[in-house]
Amino acid sequence: MPGESTGRITRPSAPAPARPTDPVERYVPLLLRGAVYALLVVFFSQALDAFYEYRPGMRWGNLLFIVRTFTFLPLHEGGHILFILFGRTLYVLGGSFWQIMFPLLWFIIAVRQRSQVFPFALFWVGENMMDVSLYIRDAPGRMLPLLGGDKSGHDWHYLLSEWSLMDSAGTIADVMYYGGAIVCAGAIVAGIVMAVLAFVRSGRTVQVFPVAPRTLAQGAQDELDNAVRKMEGHRG
Repeated sequence: MPGESTGRITRPSAPAPARPTDPVERYVPLLLRGAVYALLVVFFSQALDAFYEYRPGMRWGNLLFIVRTFTFLPLHEGGHILFILFGRTLYVLGGSFWQIMFPLLWFIIAVRQRSQVFPFALFWVGENMMDVSLYIRDAPGRMLPLLGGDKSGHDWHYLLSEWSLMDSAGTIADVMYYGGAIVCAGAIVAGIVMAVLAFVRSGRTVQVFPVAPRTLAQGAQDELDNAVRKMEGHRG
């Protein structure tokens, strides 16, 4: 009929409530990351002493021995295989080079993908630098047990002899050792900080209502009353 409003009255809809944060989803990742970085701290503490200088008869920590035997050593030998066709010098250098380059490539890929695993990868760059420093420092005396037992196959004795740098073995080793230690410490700190930040972000709750529920309900009622009064005015 003329004079009557045909508009429909719609009640304002409240925002959908946020899904509550599951405590398991918050705490399990934090605990797992904490356990991983605790193991890295143990490994690092063992490496600080063992990788500085080899002493005949010294005992290495179990964790250090296992990781070095089943990770560092295969990487080192794999580097020799990768460079076998590039001449004697690169073949010998390839073992130590690949030890460091492999985790470094992992670190670069993780950073490019913005993966939170990058501090873990960076830690192994530093540890392999420290391991290589042990090999360099041992070059003059060649006391470090080698795979196969042939001391004439000592990589860094050969390399430093070829480059006439045998007198600088200790200095070069120090650069690698302390540089690796700094990288390891930085990686551990970065990993712990990222774990804590991820935990804090996961606990941020989204407010279910942008205003108090009672205020929202009162506002909706006022809007409805105003709409009814306007309709009655049109009819009058």
